[in-house]
Amino acid sequence: MNYTGELEKKAELIICFQSAAQSIMAEHLLLEQAFNVRIMPAPSEIITGCGFCLRLPPEDLEKAAAFLLEQGFSIPEAYLREPLDGSGSYKRVYSMRVR
Repeated sequence: MNYTGELEKKAELIICFQSAAQSIMAEHLLLEQAFNVRIMPAPSEIITGCGFCLRLPPEDLEKAAAFLLEQGFSIPEAYLREPLDGSGSYKRVYSMRVR
């Protein structure tokens, strides 16, 4: 099976930040803590301040968010993509934005 096929089968969590520098630093700190995290361009349906986000397994949301908040980061939004729901679209699961 190819790489794309593997990604389509997995749920993923996307954490957005206000700047590329925040995204890069958050990835670095999470990698140091042994999180399975990768920086990536934001999916086209998610509008971010910088165009980058972090991808993590969904089960890591609470632990990763708590760690990043302890380190002084704000997490404007997080999204979950459940490919098994048929749509493959992202749903907001966390938001600190004031509407």
